[in-house]
Amino acid sequence: MKRTYLLFVLLFLTFPTVAWGDNDYDYNSKEFQEVVNQLDMQGHSNDDLATCKVKQMYYKEVQEMLDEGMTPEEIIQFYVDEYGQSALKEPAKDRSGLIAWSMPIVGVLTGITVLFYWLKRGKKKVSIDSPVSEIAWESEEDKEITEKIFEEERRKHF
Repeated sequence: MKRTYLLFVLLFLTFPTVAWGDNDYDYNSKEFQEVVNQLDMQGHSNDDLATCKVKQMYYKEVQEMLDEGMTPEEIIQFYVDEYGQSALKEPAKDRSGLIAWSMPIVGVLTGITVLFYWLKRGKKKVSIDSPVSEIAWESEEDKEITEKIFEEERRKHF
């Protein structure tokens, strides 16, 4: 009888997955990693698990959902339904994520177009062959005062 108990205890300690079942998921399981690698976790996905309370909360929730029998796709859909596309690190590649993928491209092309027209407009205003217009002085005294100021400033710098 003692041998039976001893054998049972050894089997129990040696094969914990047989004793508890295969439904328990840990942080290293394939399904768990599949889910948490897709979630942004409100911007905390790159934080350290040991110090980030938000990331710890997400890990616990995902593990509980997997233990309840939800599939990774259902868990991802749950977070997308709750937080929208911002729940994911990368937007979905279906129709709903098309705007998120295309906006950076549209922004860069718009910026290049605006810059091109702005530079082109600036070249039209300044022409190399255009004569420099002479300043019309109201009096000869104003002209002499301005020339003296320019001459003094020139001497200071040269």
